[in-house]
Amino acid sequence: MYAGFTFITLWGYREPFRERGKDYRKKAVWIVMLIGIAYGALTEIMQETLIPSRTGSIYDWIADLIGSVLGAIIAYFFLYGRNKLIK
Repeated sequence: MYAGFTFITLWGYREPFRERGKDYRKKAVWIVMLIGIAYGALTEIMQETLIPSRTGSIYDWIADLIGSVLGAIIAYFFLYGRNKLIK
């Protein structure tokens, strides 16, 4: 789910990426990836503290983190690495 979130978010920004250049792309990829990681941590904390029938897990958060990183890597190379889809 987090890989999909990251990929789709970056897909939505493909037009500004074309106009602004490589440094902007890298910064945006990092920001979107970090948002996914932070959101994963927040959901695990909320599950542990706010919902009595649920428990948060560091392993679930690590899975969210891996998904966000993989989604960012795939999006960067698929969309921007070879400049195939943003022409």
